[in-house]
Amino acid sequence: MIREAQEPDLEEIFNLIHTSFANKAESDLVRQLILDKDLLINLIFESSDTILGNVVVSKVTMEPDIGLFCGGVAPLSVLPEHQSHGIGSKLIKAAIKNSEKMKMDALFLLGDPNYYERFGFNVSNLKSDYMAEHFQELELTKDCLVNVESEVIYANAFLSLK
Repeated sequence: MIREAQEPDLEEIFNLIHTSFANKAESDLVRQLILDKDLLINLIFESSDTILGNVVVSKVTMEPDIGLFCGGVAPLSVLPEHQSHGIGSKLIKAAIKNSEKMKMDALFLLGDPNYYERFGFNVSNLKSDYMAEHFQELELTKDCLVNVESEVIYANAFLSLK
């Protein structure tokens, strides 16, 4: 079952993220996003009262600002022993659906284009601080990113990952 994360879930989520990435950087990132109030969506995949997966969407801005409401998907975490069973896919689809409900214009993420293209993401031409071949976008508002020359800026918490 996928549901919105609640306060009592947070420690289990942080442990899940730490285990999924085998380091603390991403779990520290999510902690900071929560502290900074930059988290827009925090979803968990739960089975038998155990959290098996998590995805978050955080605030993203553009410079210069062109009035778009955008989010950054990261991190997507699934316990290693439950990977390759569709949990990540279900979480990404739910994050997209929730983003549409919130009337977001676009989502951005860093990841393998071969994986994320199945959800409609494609490599972005917009400037960002990340590797161009892995920086991807998904327009939720048709053509909102056409001819845009702004730079995509992730929440301040992402600075700790550089």
